This record gives sequence, structure tokens and C-alpha cells, in this order.
Amino acid sequence: MRTLYLRDRATDNSTTIINDQSNNACYLVTGKWGLRHDALSLYTMQGQLLAEVKQLALGLMPKFALYQNQQRVGTIGKTLGFVSEVVYIHGLNWVIVGNALTNHYRVFRNTQQVFQMLPDQSSGGYYLTITVNQEADEPLAILVAYVLNHWAHRKIKEPQKAKQWGVKHSPLPGMATSLYNHCFAYLNQLLK
Repeated sequence: MRTLYLRDRATDNSTTIINDQSNNACYLVTGKWGLRHDALSLYTMQGQLLAEVKQLALGLMPKFALYQNQQRVGTIGKTLGFVSEVVYIHGLNWVIVGNALTNHYRVFRNTQQVFQMLPDQSSGGYYLTITVNQEADEPLAILVAYVLNHWAHRKIKEPQKAKQWGVKHSPLPGMATSLYNHCFAYLNQLLK
């Protein structure tokens, strides 16, 4: 079992290095997505291609194909889940269970956990931690983690409507004044 660290939203840039718990560079991820047939490729630090994920479809339910050793091994597609999600990876027979709001996921093959992914709290959320049970699963686990991170719901830092219209300060009937003041202060911090 090995723990790897991925930069959160790293695929927004073109190239990213994946490190292990000793901060050794293990893998290199390059590529982009957003258009049909865009791909992310995972290489060893010596430049050998290990795995790829290619975007097959766009829209509300995008679909991706996973390749290992230049052979298509599975497909993953987004489902219409709200908070808790269950996604099946066809071909690999992996089941993903997790939460797109918190970016916490666990991936299983039958009853065995393949890997788990969660934000690294010590980095302030700039890195994701994935713990992979078998080294042979690392290339595909990393790419699946990038797909899940790509789908993660992000908080909007400056909501346009709230910023345009402002927040009026009047307590709701029956709401405790201290709770109301706390909520009002929090909303004003978000608007700044």
C-alpha cells in the first residue's frame, strides 16, 4: 500500500508531477480536457507511457475511456448523483462510492478496496491524497482520481447575485439572534 499526492485541479495546467509520501517524484501527468478526444497521459519519470484517459463525450454526463499499455481497459461516465455518488467503471469492474462536495472517494473491486482519495488537510486542500492498495493499480487509480477531481463541485467564491443585490440585515422570526448574527457575518465575509 502506497500513498501518493496529486495537486488539486492540477489538470488545469499542462504537466504535473505525482509524489509519494517521501516526496519522491513517481509519475508525470500531462494533457488537457474539455474537448472531445482530449486526453491525460500518465508516464513514469523515465518517460514510459503507462496509462491514458480520453474524453469520449461532453455535456452533463461526460464519458471517458481508460487505456493501459495502449489497450482500452474500461469506461467511466458521470451519473446524475446529487451529493453521494456511486459510479461503475465498465471493463475494470470497479465501483466508486463517494461525495463530490467533499472530494472523498473509495473505489472497490468486488469487496476489496482498490484505492481511496481525499483532500490532504495539511496542505490546506492544495493536494489530494490517494492511497492505493496494489502498485499495479496505481496508473489507473491516478487517472480515475483526476477524473473524479475534475467532476468535483467547487464553491463559488463571489456569487454574482449576492454581490449585486447585497444581503439585508433583518432577523427571521423565531431565529436566535446570536445564530443570525453569526450567519450574517459569515455571508458578509464571503461577499468580500
